[in-house]
Amino acid sequence: MKIDVEAVLSLPAYAGATVIAGRNGMNRGVNNVSFMEVPDILPYVSKGNLLLTTFYPIAGNEVAMQQLVPRLAEKGLAGLAVKVGRYVTEIPEVMIEAADRNDFPLIVLTEDANLSELSNAVLEVLLEKQNSILKFRDEIHQQLMRLLLNGAHINTFVTVLSGMIQMPVFLFSGYGELLAQSVSDEPFERDETTMTLGNRTFGLDEVIRQPIRVGEEQLGELIALDVAEKRNSNIHVAMEQASILLALDFQRERAIVQQERNYLDAFLRDILNGRFRSEEEVIRRANTFNWELTLPLGMIAVERKASLAFSENETIERFERWLSGRFVERDFVHKVIYYEDSLICFLNKPEKKSLAEIGNYIYDQAERAGYDVIITYSRMVDHLRDVANEYERLRQALRIMRSIDTEPVQSYDALGVYSILFELQDETSLQEFVESRIGPILGEEELLRTLLMLIRCQMNVQKASQHLFIHYNTLRYRIERLKDLGLELNDGEKMSEYYVAYQAHHLLKSRL
Repeated sequence: MKIDVEAVLSLPAYAGATVIAGRNGMNRGVNNVSFMEVPDILPYVSKGNLLLTTFYPIAGNEVAMQQLVPRLAEKGLAGLAVKVGRYVTEIPEVMIEAADRNDFPLIVLTEDANLSELSNAVLEVLLEKQNSILKFRDEIHQQLMRLLLNGAHINTFVTVLSGMIQMPVFLFSGYGELLAQSVSDEPFERDETTMTLGNRTFGLDEVIRQPIRVGEEQLGELIALDVAEKRNSNIHVAMEQASILLALDFQRERAIVQQERNYLDAFLRDILNGRFRSEEEVIRRANTFNWELTLPLGMIAVERKASLAFSENETIERFERWLSGRFVERDFVHKVIYYEDSLICFLNKPEKKSLAEIGNYIYDQAERAGYDVIITYSRMVDHLRDVANEYERLRQALRIMRSIDTEPVQSYDALGVYSILFELQDETSLQEFVESRIGPILGEEELLRTLLMLIRCQMNVQKASQHLFIHYNTLRYRIERLKDLGLELNDGEKMSEYYVAYQAHHLLKSRL
């Protein structure tokens, strides 16, 4: 607990003491009192100490006198109080100059000053303040603990804390998501350097940030806005106690959620693998997980492209919560499971949207959130026994989509010829087929893209040039080059073979 130098000098025991230099440092905090009993005092003092001395250990040592104040200031001491008379009759000018230069309070005590009494006077104030803080900490702890034990909602907890410290309080998760706030009638925004509540913006020096930690892991953060500029030690104590209790509550909640997740994951895996006795049993068990499962049922699989497997549990959980939130936004009845490096979303049949439309919606939302994903969706199944087969089709679609350059949202059926080519293991025969059909343009990426676009646009040159973002005449030139290299662009059967060869070429490239 600290008081500052100015407060110390206002104590009755320090009556008559005079500040002769370093007055700009009167707000230096004092957390203890030390005596100078040896010449090499620096190892025995620490930041915030008020040093009392008669200069007995260094009297007559001019070098030590010159170096003392700068060294004490550098170490962060609060100030130096000197009793003159017996060993020194006046403070050297060099010390006065150093004290002013370092904003380090240099105090002259009266000749009859008792250093022990001066020390005790400060220690008594510090002890009284410490006792006051301990009492306040205990009161805060008891009040907030009662809230948690009585099952109060986290918003209530934050609101009560806000009332205790008379500041708006916001609670964030370890991922930066806003969980609760004491102020609901004003918009709140946060970035790396500022926070805005309503029309007022707060810099980092106007904000009290209290991490919620268990060991090295940060589970969340409490933030209080100093709206009235009345920050004091009690506020920090209250925030600290709240963070300790919230850490315990977060840990308890995490254990419960993890246990429920384990049960749910096991249940969903049974569905995916067809391990159940009857549909009625599955629907009944689903109700225990607050899932009103109805048929027909669909599935959407979402996978991060950045890495085929999630490397950290927190990454999985954060992405899973984000994805589930997108279904909640649209009021879709769903359950999500992380399984075999993908998030599998079970979806009751939506009333107005197809699974393809939902898949595209999820992709658009993921792109805005900075997630690079691939998405595939199943057919709607009328019987739970068909779920396992549809899941295998999802897995196959994802394997194909990882291997080739295709649209990021696909169904297994939409992959068409890819699903057949992917099963072919005889790569030598496949390469021979590619060489025999489009061999002359292999390595010519520009011509390969041109051929593919002509096929997709059914030889509509105007449309193909627009999709390729090239001039019509440029495309005409490329068409002539393709013909010169032996491609028969007017033969529909040949064009079909070129298309299959193109897809096989990309599939083979992905296997290298």
